[in-house]
Amino acid sequence: MSQIITRIPKRLKKEPLVEVIWQVQFEPAMDRPIGDLLPGILYAALRQDHPHLQLHRLPTADMPTYVAQLDPNLHHLAKYRMEEAGTPFLFQVGDRSVTLNCRKPYVGWDIFKAKTIALINILENCGLIAVPIRHSLRYLDLLELDPTPDISSFLLDIKIGNLDTHAKPLQMRIEIPDNEHLHVIQFATPAQAMLSDGLQTGSIVDIETFSIHNPNSWQEVLDQLSELHECSKTLFFENILKQETIDRLEPEY
Repeated sequence: MSQIITRIPKRLKKEPLVEVIWQVQFEPAMDRPIGDLLPGILYAALRQDHPHLQLHRLPTADMPTYVAQLDPNLHHLAKYRMEEAGTPFLFQVGDRSVTLNCRKPYVGWDIFKAKTIALINILENCGLIAVPIRHSLRYLDLLELDPTPDISSFLLDIKIGNLDTHAKPLQMRIEIPDNEHLHVIQFATPAQAMLSDGLQTGSIVDIETFSIHNPNSWQEVLDQLSELHECSKTLFFENILKQETIDRLEPEY
């Protein structure tokens, strides 16, 4: 049962969020991979807002095409990365997927959504993508409130018979249906994250949310964006964090 929360914070002063990722998966319009064509189109378009954008070829780009085509687990691997020094944004491109990443410090939903919409418009007009198949929002939070391993900050109760599971190292993955959406939730404690100010240790909460109804057009992707955000945010504050944890993170309403 959800805890009673009368208000969901607009933001947390002690922000635990370390990365936000929007990913879209698709099939190419052509009868061949587009992972070597799409980066150039995106690079040219994105440089209007990111004049110092750098394009990097990843090791996965050297993988033989037929290998990636035969193994479904490799279909959505990124082949190129684009980033601009001094900004938190990162773009990754593969044969069947594109991601927009915002690393710490998070810019807030309004700015991230605007960046996502701009990217969607580029993808829709590039002529290389037949139709979007699935898209998701993923939030990774690193909480450092208590010495790890510790799950006392979360609404999480782990029991294995009569064994003591308190303050034990934990890695867990679970899928939770939520009306028209599905959450893929992962917990890990202790966990480490490499941030701009160095390696940090804490407890990771990784939530990926997507609609159970695959979009049939880019307009449907746009229509679902805010729904994914609100659904994930509600889950995080109502069913992941304890109220005392929220209070320790100094919420603003």
